Amino acid sequence: MSTPDTAAGTAAAPRRSGLTVALFALKVAASIGLLWLATRGIDFAAAFAAVDEVDPLLLLAAPLAVMAATAVNAVRWRRLMAAHGAPLGLRQSLALLFVTQFFNSGLPSTLGGDAARIVYAVRDGATAANVIAATILDRFAGYSSVILYAAAVVLLQPFGLAFPPVWRAVVLVLALVVPAGIVVLALVNALPRPDAWARLATDPGAHGLRARAARAVLPILRVRIDVSAVLVAIIVSVPIVVLIGLALFLLNAATCGCGDLDLPRAIAITGPLLLAVSVPISMAGWGVREVVMVGLYGLMGLPPGQGLVTSVLYGVTVFVAGLPGLFLWLALRTPQSRTA
Repeated sequence: MSTPDTAAGTAAAPRRSGLTVALFALKVAASIGLLWLATRGIDFAAAFAAVDEVDPLLLLAAPLAVMAATAVNAVRWRRLMAAHGAPLGLRQSLALLFVTQFFNSGLPSTLGGDAARIVYAVRDGATAANVIAATILDRFAGYSSVILYAAAVVLLQPFGLAFPPVWRAVVLVLALVVPAGIVVLALVNALPRPDAWARLATDPGAHGLRARAARAVLPILRVRIDVSAVLVAIIVSVPIVVLIGLALFLLNAATCGCGDLDLPRAIAITGPLLLAVSVPISMAGWGVREVVMVGLYGLMGLPPGQGLVTSVLYGVTVFVAGLPGLFLWLALRTPQSRTA
């Protein structure tokens, strides 16, 4: 005979499953709609004619640039983990970031990859609260770096990149959010940590809802945010943008046999591109990336069709660069399957 709690849990499971399916369908629809918008009016014959003259060496070098960016991300996360009481070896950090890259390149959002690295870091002995805090701060540092980079490009308009006023307004607002976020992180450390909660959580004779809540909250209350480590992480993130820009330059040069998108301009447009793709409204950025890339090529006076080709190839490149994470993930799962 089922209890009320069991019945409620059974009823909630289909609702959660239905919501997941609905969100997935919405993101697929968004990707399809945005891809249609990006390709509307483009001469596909002319756009993909240049693909017949592919430089394979440049094409193969692009995933290496993306992998190097993932390695820099691993170093950034490792520094934040160490600063927040969850030290991790370099090899383990690299492995978990490639697993994250694999999940993020094929899932509708980046949460799957973050959840994977948190789970495996905790499985290897790190404290869950510290790992979660370091991972959230890693995301904050990455987004902050991209926002500030994009703000500099949009506001300074190098290489004649005249962005529309709405772009400048949105990026300026986001750029102001970054220092506000850093202030909030500093204020979190000033929040009082009630001693009564600590005593209640560590009292073996304490029972009831308050005691369970205290034991759940205590690890979070003990976390102290290292704001200086976050600031360093924001600076460390800059090479990631540069490496992604290098990948875009290589893909463009590999398919058009020309230097119309030189390396400085490729690096310049990477900030706005990554900022737009970070908005979780599509499948792994598909659709959003193509619309923005076609628009950026138009701002530079370059053929929009070539922007579409570069964008599609970049999406494929990100997936290829994440494939090592598949094998690393399978290797991480092996000890669990043996002990099951």
